[in-house]
Parts: sequence; structure tokens; C-alpha cells
Amino acid sequence: MSRTPARFSGLKSLIPLIFLIFTASIVRAQNRDDTAADTQIWPDVPISIKIDPNYSVIIHATVRLGRNNSAFVNEQVGIGLRRAFGNYFSASLNYRYLNSEPAPARLVREKRIFTDLTPRFPLGHGFQLQDRNRLEWRDVNGRINYRYRNRIQIERSFDIGEKKITPYLAAEAFYDTRFRAWNRKQFFAGSRLPLTRHLTFDGFYMRQLDDRVNPGFLHVFGTFLRLDL
Repeated sequence: MSRTPARFSGLKSLIPLIFLIFTASIVRAQNRDDTAADTQIWPDVPISIKIDPNYSVIIHATVRLGRNNSAFVNEQVGIGLRRAFGNYFSASLNYRYLNSEPAPARLVREKRIFTDLTPRFPLGHGFQLQDRNRLEWRDVNGRINYRYRNRIQIERSFDIGEKKITPYLAAEAFYDTRFRAWNRKQFFAGSRLPLTRHLTFDGFYMRQLDDRVNPGFLHVFGTFLRLDL
């Protein structure tokens, strides 16, 4: 019988812990986020082009709906290079251009360069933990700042007939040098489902809590339609 390494045995508690934090944060924010709340739809389309067994070019595009799904509030295009180091670590370097209008007549233009470092840990019983670390250089309307993002995700795959579905829970924290604070938290619940050999659907719900931007308290219904070539 396989045994989970001792240093990972406590990590399985992340599932109820993320759920409890998620629920408690919504309750705490309920009375203060009315004027800064929004419901948005994020339909992202990443395309991964494998150039050899370890390297892939990533192309990313999205147009996001906000203001309670009544207007386009964000458009993004980007490109990156990803390197896989075996099955349990990957790194990438990316560029993205963002055009945002979070509120009428408030325009934000951003050029972003970021790197991702993502170790993965098998937890036993089919569970896997991902720890994505992202460092961003951002030119926002001509002003330079930096941001660090740490996303912890736990997932497990299940066979349903001939398909494999992978539900997951995730939490991400943001440190922004503009505020010198951990200002943003995001909590995710979602699932991935391969539709064909090259196409994967990822649907999720995300709750964002951020009292430094407006709107900062978001309910997001999102999809990733990932094409692997």
C-alpha cells in the first residue's frame, strides 16, 4: 500500500480550509462591498503550441464582460514560452497587453511581463497540489510597479465513462508594490474536462476580495477553452 510522505500529509486539509476561508470571506465582505461589487464573465482562450517535448509557445486572448455583464471591461492578448522540467515542475516567461475600462470613462492601459514557477506535488490517493508563483513587471498607464501572486491549487481526476474530469479548489494571494500590501485574494472552484484530444474545457467560479480597487469585490463565472497543438 502506498503511503503519502509525512511532509504532505497535512496538505489534504487544504480542501476544507479553502472552503472555510472562502465562505468566511464572503460573509465578512457582504456589508462593505455593495458599491464596489461586480459580476463578470471571463471567457479565456489559451492556445499551447508544442515545439518539442519540453517547450511550448502559449498564445492567450480574452474579452471580459463586467458591470454586471452589461459591458466589455477588459481585453487581453499575450504570448509566452513555457518549459517543462519533467512532470513536477514548469517555468514560463510571458508578455501580455491589457486594455481595461473598469468604470465608464476610466481607461487603463497595461503592458505586463511576468514569469511563472510552478512545482507540483503528488499527495497520494490521486490528489495533486500545485503551487504557482508569479512575479509581474507592470507598466500601468506609464507607471511601473511590481506584483507577486501565489496560487495554491489542489485537484483530483476521476474517470467518468471514457472521459476524465478533474475538479479543483484554489486560492490566490496578491502582493502589490503600489499599496505595499497583500491587497487581493481570489478563491476558485472549478473543473477541467477534455472534449477532444486537443481541446480542453475548464469552467470555474471565482470570488475576488480587494478593497484597494473599484470594483474589487467580484463574482466571476469563467471558462478556459484550451487548445493544445
